[in-house]
Amino acid sequence: MTIQSRFSKTLLFAAAFCVVAPAVTPDEKNLPRGLAPFESPVRMEAAPDVTEPPVGHIRSLAEWEDAEAVMTLWPNPSLIGALSAHGNVKILTDNSRDQSWWSNWLENNNLSAEKISYFKVKTDSMWVRDYGPWFIFDGAGKMGIVDTIYNRPRPNDDKVPQFLGKELNLPVFKPGLVHTGGNYYNDGIVDAFSSTLVYTENPSLKKTEVNARMLSYLGIENYNTSRLAPKVTIEHIDTFGKLVTPDTWVFSEFPEGSRFRTDSENYVAMLKKMNSPYGTPYKILRMKMHLREGVTRETRAEDYRAYINSFISNRVLYFPTYGDGIDDEAKSVYQAALPGYEIIGVNNGNTEWGDSIHCRNRNLLRTNTLHLFAWVKNGSLWVEAYPSPGAVMESVPFVKVTGEMRQAEVLPMQRTGDRLFQFPIAGRSGDKRQFEITASDSNGVTKTIPSGAPAMKIDYVIQ
Repeated sequence: MTIQSRFSKTLLFAAAFCVVAPAVTPDEKNLPRGLAPFESPVRMEAAPDVTEPPVGHIRSLAEWEDAEAVMTLWPNPSLIGALSAHGNVKILTDNSRDQSWWSNWLENNNLSAEKISYFKVKTDSMWVRDYGPWFIFDGAGKMGIVDTIYNRPRPNDDKVPQFLGKELNLPVFKPGLVHTGGNYYNDGIVDAFSSTLVYTENPSLKKTEVNARMLSYLGIENYNTSRLAPKVTIEHIDTFGKLVTPDTWVFSEFPEGSRFRTDSENYVAMLKKMNSPYGTPYKILRMKMHLREGVTRETRAEDYRAYINSFISNRVLYFPTYGDGIDDEAKSVYQAALPGYEIIGVNNGNTEWGDSIHCRNRNLLRTNTLHLFAWVKNGSLWVEAYPSPGAVMESVPFVKVTGEMRQAEVLPMQRTGDRLFQFPIAGRSGDKRQFEITASDSNGVTKTIPSGAPAMKIDYVIQ
């Protein structure tokens, strides 16, 4: 389906449709990830409801931060079973009738309800990735939610971040941007990644104005974009590549002759020119794209397996599986990218390329924990710490340092601010160092990064 349209319908039409539409059961929420035939694109033609931005320095939270639960509406037994075996699941339901439906569904699929709970909030579709909340810390160290405008004319979906702000007692900030979670990855530091769709869908704003709002509301200093198959896909980055750690990508590798290959390779070429927050080139692992069974190149459909559309929650990566040896190939790529993580295959549920596990799930990030963010700059390792609510950083973080021809040392960092810590990196040019950071706050919460430590380290080569 062509996503762009010359014609514009107002949200009033969509709202009217939702009012008169008959009630459906959770397994009938089948609005597509793209536009339904009766829907038209949402574009910001006039100033929408915009709030003041958060105060001070903003820090966006990445997908791999600690999650209280996974939010979903997808009745996939393989998925719900895997998620609930590793943590809590929050199912978004319209009403008590939906909750009863889910209770029966769990019983019919021999799934325990022990880790399942519900948010009672009306939705139009299952694409919680796209319309769900974006979590941030503001300059005072307080968590908040950024609420973009969902790029589908589905008013109930678009209100979900507002609902969650009230439910979690978190402030909600509106940047007035049409944007979607499937077209956004951030590293938790200062970089974010999208396709150029964000500029197309905000035609009343200059590119510099869009970037300025990404900085003011989300703390994104470097907003990196490149085109991704406009008009033949929905242009979401999670269809083409996945940022799995601050310095590691898994990116699609389309076969020669694919109409998606050029844009995909151009995005990879852009990434290869950049350094990660650790001051080193990005590690880029390639995921070979395989056509789904029964699809041939001659059909021009190019419906690939959706391995890239994977989802991270609490040191587990969930990826779609298809029941053959190619699944093992995909799993090995993720295992190489994420040492220390558990890699779990989930039945793809007849999803198509660009429509799978990442699109249909979103983390409800944990508010009562210690958050650590690390980067390398000007010859030093830096850590910014956000203690759990009511706590302070009573001691400095410690760094476990390993390198060539030296034993591991555990050394204290230097406090340079209330939440900021520095560790000068000693050695000669070309020496390799690996870092693992551990810190605790006054509530007794301890955190170690990188997220996959001790199997995963921050790698650095002294300049």
